[in-house]
Amino acid sequence: MALAQPVIGALPELPTVDQGGGDLSAIAKQYLADVRGVLADRHRAGASGSAVVAAYTGAVDRLVGFLFNSATAEYTRRSVMLDHRCTVAAQGGYGRSELNPGSDIDLLVLYPWKVNAYVETVAERILYALWDAGMVVGHASRTVDACTRLAQQDLKVKTALLDARYLAGDRALYGDFEKAMEADVLKKNPAKFYREKLAESAERHGRYGDSVYLLEPQLKDGPGGLRDIHTAMWLAKVKYKVKSLRELVVKGVISDRERLEIEASQDFIFRVRNALHFLTGAHQDQLTFEFQDHIAAELGFRDDGRRNAVVDFMRTYYGHATTVRRFSDTVIERCTERPNPYRLIGRVRGREIRDGILILNRTISASGAEVLRRTPANMVTLFGDAQRHGVQLTEGTKRLMREHLDLIGEAERHDPAFTAPFRDILAWKHDVWETLREMHSVGVLCRLFPEFARVDRLVQRDLYHIFTVDEHSLMGIRELERLRRGAYKQLAPLLTDVMREADRTEILYLAMLFHDVGKGHGEGHPERGARYIRGIAERLRLNEDDAAQWEYLVRQHLYMSHLAQHRDTHDPRLISEFARTVGSLENLQLLYVLTFADMRAVGPKVWNNWRDMLLGELYMQARALFEQGQLVEEEAGAHAARIRQRVLASVDPARRPALERFLGSMPDSYVTTTQEPQIVAHLELMNRLREEWSVRPEAEHSDLFVTTLRHVEESEYSEFTICTQDRPGLFAMITGVLTAHGMNIVGARITTSRGGIALDSFRLGHIDAREMVLEDARWERVQQVLGKVLRRELDVETLVASSRRPSILEPPARGDVTTEVIADNEVAADYTVLDVITRDRVGVLFTITHTLHRLGLVIHLAKITTQVHQVFDVFYVTDTGGEKITDADQLQRVSSAITERLAALDGSGAAVT
Repeated sequence: MALAQPVIGALPELPTVDQGGGDLSAIAKQYLADVRGVLADRHRAGASGSAVVAAYTGAVDRLVGFLFNSATAEYTRRSVMLDHRCTVAAQGGYGRSELNPGSDIDLLVLYPWKVNAYVETVAERILYALWDAGMVVGHASRTVDACTRLAQQDLKVKTALLDARYLAGDRALYGDFEKAMEADVLKKNPAKFYREKLAESAERHGRYGDSVYLLEPQLKDGPGGLRDIHTAMWLAKVKYKVKSLRELVVKGVISDRERLEIEASQDFIFRVRNALHFLTGAHQDQLTFEFQDHIAAELGFRDDGRRNAVVDFMRTYYGHATTVRRFSDTVIERCTERPNPYRLIGRVRGREIRDGILILNRTISASGAEVLRRTPANMVTLFGDAQRHGVQLTEGTKRLMREHLDLIGEAERHDPAFTAPFRDILAWKHDVWETLREMHSVGVLCRLFPEFARVDRLVQRDLYHIFTVDEHSLMGIRELERLRRGAYKQLAPLLTDVMREADRTEILYLAMLFHDVGKGHGEGHPERGARYIRGIAERLRLNEDDAAQWEYLVRQHLYMSHLAQHRDTHDPRLISEFARTVGSLENLQLLYVLTFADMRAVGPKVWNNWRDMLLGELYMQARALFEQGQLVEEEAGAHAARIRQRVLASVDPARRPALERFLGSMPDSYVTTTQEPQIVAHLELMNRLREEWSVRPEAEHSDLFVTTLRHVEESEYSEFTICTQDRPGLFAMITGVLTAHGMNIVGARITTSRGGIALDSFRLGHIDAREMVLEDARWERVQQVLGKVLRRELDVETLVASSRRPSILEPPARGDVTTEVIADNEVAADYTVLDVITRDRVGVLFTITHTLHRLGLVIHLAKITTQVHQVFDVFYVTDTGGEKITDADQLQRVSSAITERLAALDGSGAAVT
């Protein structure tokens, strides 16, 4: 897109065309390096993005012209020019004069009817020189007829040729090309072109979350990126035969103010992209966390105590990206709207649903600004109208609303004329997410709820969110709507049933929309956010019970996820405490559904069958207490006795004596936390071990072990259980072997019988490792290596250290993770609970478990959670006497030892010495 640019100053010059030949590659390489060096300095001195882009494009134009003239001179020295004709044109982004410092270029070599020696000389000299200079060059050599024929058949070719621009050579030939494009391409089947480009745009947006508000946005192809401008202009070129934004203004497609807005936004994105290319020295278009701080500072954003430079920088980016998306939507709407014959005679055909509110061609619009000024509540009710009628607000009406946001002030926020239509939007049977998102994009949502404005475009630089806080909240409502209409019936049948049973969609939508409004001001955002809810509830005129429930859900929205992933959910004491905190079955249902939507809206792969199972187990156990009307925890011994009787009754009488002896040898904690069918399977496993012992000398018993492997694919995990004679450090040994073979341990339960037999079960996640876990040959190797480790023939520390091979394909970590070790003696009655939060790397789990063994601690339960590059490992431990660790100095030594060993893990192959 051609823009008027300020003069950027003199750039390096090329030599005159050498009639005697010369090293064109060396000249091109040095020239481009010099140009980029000067432009990098001008960029850092504050040159606009568009100025740098125009200057660099012009420099490349001059280089291509120089190479063309050099090739022509070389050819004429050795051959006679027999009316040879050739033209070099730019295509794509180069044709649009939009080259950033690391951009690829695309060249088209035109010739009249066949390739000859002259055309070959020109193409080879230009391409080889540019390639040798380090440029990525796409190219094609065609006749004019071939161009038009291919453009009619191939969307990508047609799109590239729409942006073609003359560079060098025969101007008459290029004129023939332009005429052919106008006659045979631009005028042919525009409707098909629109459909294909819009489908392409939708697919591209889908690859990037269909959101402008990605935390690490793609500057070119993402929603609100430069490609959205290109798409709009491609359609406009076909529809209106225009080549610039100014021509769109002349045609009445956009206003001059809109032109200035999109030019400013494009300039900002150009400047960010220039900075990214200069910083990386490459064609890098994703603005990842690792670059944001540097570029924010380079563009003049500063921390000042109250404001954060990166947050301000990214908010500015999102504002410009939103402008780009809005411009693209406006132009596309104008290009694709159906003509209305009644406009020719001064009448508009449509349906007026209220004074000044018109529905036409699946759109709804206000006839003018007076409709909003006369009835300010239309600022909200128009969105509800669009939702109920299944139509879209026109871009013109949305522009009017943005210009009149001051119609919503403090008084209007308390006025039922504004708040009641908002509640109607939440109560409608569909399109709640789309409607709220539209309200937010226009600015109405933040005007109506200043509390939500606190998280508008707020960046959360953690390890797993991919959206800004506001977008994440809106995405959560989309997940609730999908759940409500049954879209997840196969993925999450229990949640689907609970959503339909709860039937409290308004409270759920409100809780999801406002669950993170406490963010942006340090730790404890659930409690801080909950304090806003009562005031909003009063403005919405919710009754006391609904307000209390909404407040509760915001305050506790992380509670269920934390317990399910990081605590022993088979502990009756914990389940009773959870149920008492929740307070009612309805609260439990809403919290369960809210937790699902919150996790689904975080980003890809956060929700999976494993987490579905963990949350579902917690939900069902708590629900059982409500249905039984028994929120007081049952005495552990009585609970275990009931389970023992039930298990005994499930087997044949002949097997009961052996099973009774087995159950009598196992602690109550084993009985209450093991699935009842697995108890019988474990008895059989222990019998296998005893059979092995019966044919071996007692001295060899410690070397023997038996295992079972059970794949639970519907919940995306496998369970590996080992039965052997207990010994100090056994858990760390097994963990080390599994780690060395690439297994992803997500949970473990360690049990020792009264006779000293260990029965340790490990849950191994399938996420990103399914084929590995299901591979029989790998498990054969695990068995062999495990035997060597248990027989002391192989040192497990050496084994783990040798498996730590860093991969060059591993993506860089997002953000910093500081190691924390937190001890809690209140969570469990019989154990000290250690939470270890650290950066994920190979050997973490083994390092922790081996360190705990060296400290003389016994691990009874482990729950392992990995999120992107962070691990949250939880260990239920006692001392060797089975007692909690209550001494503060000892707990500090435990924390220090784990932290030191994990730090050593980064500096050497082995962390434990």
